[in-house]
Amino acid sequence: MASMVYMQGDGTLLIPSHHPTYGEVQAEVGVFADLVQRLDPMHVYQIRPISLWQAAATGITPRQVLSSLRKYAAHPIPFPLQKMIVDEMSKWGRLILQAGARGRIVLRGPAKDLRAIAALPEIRAWTLEHSADGIVFAESSRAEVKRFLTSAGWPVQDQVGYASAPPLQFDWVPGTTLRDYQCAAMDRLNQGGRYESGVIVLPCGAGKTLVGIGAIRSVGQHALVLTPTHTSAKQWRDEFLSRTTLTDADVRLYDERQPLAPVTITTYQKVAARNRTGSRQHLQRLTRHAFGLVIYDEVHMLPAPLFRLAADLQGIRRLGLTATLVREDGAETDVFSLIGSKLYEASWKQLERAGYLAAVRCVEIRVPMPEDWREQYTVANVRRQHRLAALNPAKHSVVQALLRRHAGEACLIIGHYLEMLEDIAEDVGCPMITGKTPQTERDLWYAQFREGRIRCLVLSRVANMAVDLPNAAVAIQVSGLFGSRQEEAQRLGRLLRPGTKEGVFYSLVSDGTVEMRMAKHRQLYLVEQGYTYDLEDAETVCIGGDGTAPKSAEVARTAT
Repeated sequence: MASMVYMQGDGTLLIPSHHPTYGEVQAEVGVFADLVQRLDPMHVYQIRPISLWQAAATGITPRQVLSSLRKYAAHPIPFPLQKMIVDEMSKWGRLILQAGARGRIVLRGPAKDLRAIAALPEIRAWTLEHSADGIVFAESSRAEVKRFLTSAGWPVQDQVGYASAPPLQFDWVPGTTLRDYQCAAMDRLNQGGRYESGVIVLPCGAGKTLVGIGAIRSVGQHALVLTPTHTSAKQWRDEFLSRTTLTDADVRLYDERQPLAPVTITTYQKVAARNRTGSRQHLQRLTRHAFGLVIYDEVHMLPAPLFRLAADLQGIRRLGLTATLVREDGAETDVFSLIGSKLYEASWKQLERAGYLAAVRCVEIRVPMPEDWREQYTVANVRRQHRLAALNPAKHSVVQALLRRHAGEACLIIGHYLEMLEDIAEDVGCPMITGKTPQTERDLWYAQFREGRIRCLVLSRVANMAVDLPNAAVAIQVSGLFGSRQEEAQRLGRLLRPGTKEGVFYSLVSDGTVEMRMAKHRQLYLVEQGYTYDLEDAETVCIGGDGTAPKSAEVARTAT
């Protein structure tokens, strides 16, 4: 086996991406390390405590991690790195939170660890009793204890258990079957009949909704489903009604004027909303109801205020569903401690090769700035440089050329800045959907796009996630939210619906600007999943027009 992984004692891994076996190495290393930087042809991965905890939670052992590193190592593994891997992975399952008597909970583990934890000022404030049996807390401190200890480097396995809820029995309608990876995810959720809390990571278009419905069916109790948008909430309801024997009376969108249904579906925004007195009345009502399972759809987008909801619902099973656990705000430890550890993850490329996802080709197009625009950019501060690069007017002609290249195909044009999107929508003569577009109008345009009555839609960030447009074949990203890896993955996900031909995801980037650096960061997660970005220049695209670029045109593949 070729030696190609260069390791540092702090967990930094340098891996040459142009090596013939890079894909194989990437698949193994990605289980316990994260891609953090591309210095092509070198890719920089980082082994972190939380990535090791997540690996341990899925059953990976320190021996397996060290074996993978030795297989590809260009030199002996530094002893500090070996020690970190063994120490951090051995923490998972060492500290256990269990139910005690009289509404109390007990943290149990090795005496040495408990002594160190008991000495922490924050822990002392919550401690009711400390003995050889463990550290005793009030059950109301369950979330705070786990959240603090995780952030302090002490992951806690929660075995306190869950409150019971009213029963809910239903079946799948005939013809509904789960795929092998969906069944595998369900098996991880159901650990010996206990139905543990945690997070399942599946690509966009891989059927996370069916996994969620299957989880509710297995638990067999009333359930709450939280989604990022009203559109996704309606899609969940439609899936319940079309795939199961549940009726309209059993599955409803949350309405404060009506009783809660056995399956209640609502949005993060609705739950986080405050009334005139400043209280979150919907949050209070939902936390008072006896649910057996709470599903957090697109859990990586869980707003900070709703970590309070997760904290208040520790007595209820929790299932997070997401395409990526990446959070740009660094709150992965909050998801880990309050929702649960990663239970299952499926590789994007693995599902593509199995035919469950459509193949997608990624292309980055470098767009030069007009001279007057470049002059403004040169003297601008960093914030304004970001904006000028994103709004580069030369991108308009590239968009039009790409639409000619893909004439007759279903195309999505996606961006961050509304003024640019408005101009593009007017130029190409197609509808535009933003956060201000009424829901009835959104539904109309989405339906017409799915039916093929319109072939192009301009979308703001409102459609980054949980919008089912299975016929989309081309996505053109004209601007993004700085370096958001989440957003890049979600936007590419619009093209992953199975049964379609190879899709193309274009990302327009202003050449020689900060947008190039942001683009590299945005692409990290997808590169980690095995995608590569071809490079084209704007002149080639515009000259080629219909996609038959001149033979002399140079198309380069980035070293990914």
